[in-house]
Amino acid sequence: MLMSVFGEHAVGGAERSAEKSALALVGEGHEVSMVSLASAGQSGSARTLPSGLRHITVPLAQVYDPYGLSGKKDAFNRQRPSLHKAVWHLADIYNPVMGSRLLDVWRTERPDLVMTHTLQGFSVAAWQAARQSGAALVHVIHDHALICPGTAMTRGSQVCQKTCSSCATFSRARQTVSRRPDALVAPSCAVLARHRQAGWFHDVADQRVIANCLAPGWPTARRAAPALGTRWCFGFLGRLDASKGLDTLLEAVRLLPDPDCHFHIAGPGDPSMARAFIAQHGLATRVTLDGPVDAAQFMAGIDVLVAPSRALETFCNVVMEAACLGIASIVSDRGALPERVAYGSGGWIVPAGDAVALAHALRLCLNDRPQVAARGEAAYQTRPDYEPARQGQAWSSVCEDALVRYRSA
Repeated sequence: MLMSVFGEHAVGGAERSAEKSALALVGEGHEVSMVSLASAGQSGSARTLPSGLRHITVPLAQVYDPYGLSGKKDAFNRQRPSLHKAVWHLADIYNPVMGSRLLDVWRTERPDLVMTHTLQGFSVAAWQAARQSGAALVHVIHDHALICPGTAMTRGSQVCQKTCSSCATFSRARQTVSRRPDALVAPSCAVLARHRQAGWFHDVADQRVIANCLAPGWPTARRAAPALGTRWCFGFLGRLDASKGLDTLLEAVRLLPDPDCHFHIAGPGDPSMARAFIAQHGLATRVTLDGPVDAAQFMAGIDVLVAPSRALETFCNVVMEAACLGIASIVSDRGALPERVAYGSGGWIVPAGDAVALAHALRLCLNDRPQVAARGEAAYQTRPDYEPARQGQAWSSVCEDALVRYRSA
């Protein structure tokens, strides 16, 4: 498996999902190595982790270290000129040095199959190296990096409804030097469709959706529906910025006349915007900023999750985790969010950025507890889809079919 960053350098849901899929395959009896980046100043290394997963690092050959692998991320990123950023993106279209380093690794390891998760830092040269090593190739989509250098198809709080001209140029350049995978996997129908619309992977016959899976040890007990007479508690868990719809939620809280509810807002990021809004509109008794939290503990204290993201979410783990506790969610209509609430049966869907519609959905929850309980039950019924054991079988099936297809070609 190939992943830009791993272990202590992991930064988000893609890394966690890739590690879960790796461990699921280990659980199915496969030998799995995770290859990730090391700082340009380091030498490569290989070690076997207690989980049975083998971890191999390859030094980064780029103009700067965007992941903080050298421990200098913050200082460097504050100073990096736009020229360095442009050079990074250009070199990351096809980086022959990284391709050569990967080929050396795979000639030593001799894998039957290479599964690429994120390519940033390696570039699509990783696909060429996999083919040269004689391995079958599976690619897993986690974001929009092949289409958009910024990976998220957003500019600030604005979502790109179509690929802009600069991103289209990068995307076409990558397609020109890419090799076709034997199979393609995405965590949602939405992100798979987005790549096909951008001209990617029309020649890949095996395209599958495998949802992210729960973390081992995720609580099994279903969250009890709020009892009559108790104060409602809504929760937001995500990065504290406009792309995740935090400003929409705060405006909806301001529009909501019913004071008999509370909002817990948690997650990483700068809380200054939220603090200023809360102070300006006198919402301190109704909104609490919790900062970074343990997800399971946070969800044990909420009745409904709110995920009003403007971004084209490729999956959204927090909505999945809430569903697997029997907690219904109010989500926006962007990306994969409607899929996570079973297109409405496990929650409510509102237009992204529409505070009035969100306030209306919050009001519906407050006024109809039986409906909240029913949708929470429907959400809970999706839990088997996210169990690690089922994921292991799904990933094994993809790998086995890709190997058969590659060897018979």
